[in-house]
Amino acid sequence: MFRIGRRRVASLAKSSLRYNSNSTLKPPPQTKLFNYAALGVGSLGVGYFVGKYFNKSDDAKKKNSAIHETVASDASTAPLSSLDSPVYANEKQFKEGLSKIIDIVGKDHASFEPEVLSSHNDSFYSTHHPPQPDKQKPNVVITPTSTEQVSQIMKIAHEYRLPIVASSGLTSLEGQNIHTRGPFSISISFAEMNQILAFHPDDLDIVVQPGVGWVDLADYLNDDPKGKDLLFGPDPGIGANIGGMVGTSASGTNAFRYGTMKENVVNLTVVLADGTIIKTRQRPRKSSAGYDLTRFFIGTEGTAGIITEITLKLHVRPRIELITTAAFPTIKDAAAAAQTIIGKGIQPTAMELLNDTMMSFVNEASDGEQRLEKPTLFFKLGGPTSKAVDEQSQVVKEIANANHAIKVERSENSEQNAELWAARRNGLWSTFQAGASRLANPDDTQIWTTDVAVPVSNLSEAISQINDDLIEAGFDGKFSVLGHIGDGNCHFLIIYNSPDYGKVHAAVDRMVSRALQLEGTCTGEHGVGVGKRKYLSEELSESTIDTMRKLKLALDPRRILNPDKVFKIDPNDDLDEQLNSGHVIEKHECMHNH
Repeated sequence: MFRIGRRRVASLAKSSLRYNSNSTLKPPPQTKLFNYAALGVGSLGVGYFVGKYFNKSDDAKKKNSAIHETVASDASTAPLSSLDSPVYANEKQFKEGLSKIIDIVGKDHASFEPEVLSSHNDSFYSTHHPPQPDKQKPNVVITPTSTEQVSQIMKIAHEYRLPIVASSGLTSLEGQNIHTRGPFSISISFAEMNQILAFHPDDLDIVVQPGVGWVDLADYLNDDPKGKDLLFGPDPGIGANIGGMVGTSASGTNAFRYGTMKENVVNLTVVLADGTIIKTRQRPRKSSAGYDLTRFFIGTEGTAGIITEITLKLHVRPRIELITTAAFPTIKDAAAAAQTIIGKGIQPTAMELLNDTMMSFVNEASDGEQRLEKPTLFFKLGGPTSKAVDEQSQVVKEIANANHAIKVERSENSEQNAELWAARRNGLWSTFQAGASRLANPDDTQIWTTDVAVPVSNLSEAISQINDDLIEAGFDGKFSVLGHIGDGNCHFLIIYNSPDYGKVHAAVDRMVSRALQLEGTCTGEHGVGVGKRKYLSEELSESTIDTMRKLKLALDPRRILNPDKVFKIDPNDDLDEQLNSGHVIEKHECMHNH
């Protein structure tokens, strides 16, 4: 079996105990004096009726409690108000359960190093950080080596109510790795589960463990004689691993042609909260055999089960692929050109939009050729022959010119491909580095990376509205736009100094509101995590969220899997209020992640 480079992962949890108090009713004292016999008889009569009243009241309370439990167990949905707060292990219980887990994996697969714990809980580029970092952190990082070990770990975690957060590449942006139920929580790292388990080139699929990085998978295919003409479609940020990509339903620049993770996963092996191992499907590309659990688990962010094996679809690589770029005077012109290209039936491998500020950030960070600092579309155009690619490129050029393009250029070989595409690939890091020259305090560069998606026909309006709002809010020259414009998904990257956290937060609230008004979504591919939970009730109905919660509780009744992510599981949850307080981190806190 082929072993891929190590990845570290993060998990999080926070212990809480529930206490119940009961009150008792003492009967009134009795008197022995005959003189008060009549009064005593009267008191007994009153006492009888008072007792009957309170007994009936207690019975009613019990009956109401029974109804409350019935709502939670028998209803089709699980409203938050129908739940009690989850109960997690106290320190003694945690240590006892952890000792049994270490016996399973061995001491060499359990790390208590502060730097390792920190890296599995937060990163400098994450949009959201633990509001209480001294408390909201893992106690240990466990690195299992097989599905069977993960199953054994979960059996113990379920028995002792140990919160578990599993992750792979540690590149999530919406706080998916925060240990909200720390410090008595466990991070499961897939650093040792990073192997290619099976490769079926004739069936165009490959079976991998969650710790395999998509870049490493690409290298594996390129180095294999039977794989060099194949590719795995999704390509999110560098460093993302397959496990996390499944968890957040990631996609990337190639999604327009090859789809997101939901379209590129054949089946999954999943360990449920109580340690049960299931496989969602066999290997055929299509199946009508029962519920589609494969797609159910994709995007659940580790809250419904822990994914330990993934069968991925592969695609035949275009024999020829070249890059075309087109710069426009305004972002509206660029978006209009993109919509026209889609309408003409042109199928680029990728179609990306960078705004003028992003192009200036790229120029600042580059030692190479300086590019026009104008809104620019980037296209990957591929096909079986040079003629096919030339025809696509010509149509793209004509449409771009009809929409006021300032400059259109095309690569001629793979070296030029890499040079032109580097501007798109380096967008995040170019934006972060721009903080040194654009912010009042260059030593306090924070970055808020968020995404929304709308129907393609509404994309131009969405980008224009959000762009104008950010400028009006005082972020002119301090935000960049990266758009997977082919599927209506846009990323906004805002750099700011810590005191402006509240201002950025308000701008993102307005951004999401605009996207939803245009029939869009609060996240196209970053996922919900903790940062976007509050938007779900605006985007979806409460009953829809209650249905999700019901499914979560059916699979994870003790609520130990990545607690508090995607939606609330605790009626006393105040995490949104904690996040609103605006905790940010200094760059030096996570420099080891650079």
